[in-house]
Amino acid sequence: MDLSIISRTGGPVLFWRGPDYDRLDLTGPVAANWVNKGVGLFGDYDLGPDFTLFVPMPAGLHWRELVAILSVLLADGRVVLGSATSESGVEDTAAPEGEFHAFVPLGHEGDERLAPAEEVFVYNPPALALSTPVDEDFIDVNSAIRAYPDFTPRRLKSTGTLIVGDQEIQWTESPADSGAGILVANSTPLPDEWATFLGHFLRGGETLLANGMDEVRIANLASSLGEVRGRLGTWTK
Repeated sequence: MDLSIISRTGGPVLFWRGPDYDRLDLTGPVAANWVNKGVGLFGDYDLGPDFTLFVPMPAGLHWRELVAILSVLLADGRVVLGSATSESGVEDTAAPEGEFHAFVPLGHEGDERLAPAEEVFVYNPPALALSTPVDEDFIDVNSAIRAYPDFTPRRLKSTGTLIVGDQEIQWTESPADSGAGILVANSTPLPDEWATFLGHFLRGGETLLANGMDEVRIANLASSLGEVRGRLGTWTK
């Protein structure tokens, strides 16, 4: 799997909905461009087999986190994610051993688990925020990533390693028909859902990611977009 399919997919592939009715719809080519920009950004920090990105995801899965995750996985890096739980939405996953970089939303850059990180990339959650108000000890993702080109000279392919909690995920092993229908996530996908989720997305399937949206509203929105293939993450009962 790579970006070859979504880069040619017309229409939105990613619908992101945040708190306070914040929203963003990304077409396949635009999503691919953002991933390429992420490859450029992390490439300046030696992105490759020895590069580890820690994404604790305390606020659920944001579209910028998805871009960062794919940028690293498709460029042969290693991603360590927080593991979703039914109680809090994400468990207090320990930071990786050895050298690592971290990727967190604004307000979480002071997490003590990030103290050993080589660099801490901080993004501003509002969908179209152009910058992140952090000091020089941190990297302003929203501003920095826009400086990189929409294309990368690297050959991108599914060679990276994905760790969720303490479990290595075989994320390239997804159903061949995973591009059909809409996947709806009301929280971070559970560990056993990541292969289906990433396979669906990279094959041009539509995905709705919601952060802070109640179940009735997200269900109504999903049904208005088309046929719902399945639900990801922990849902309120």
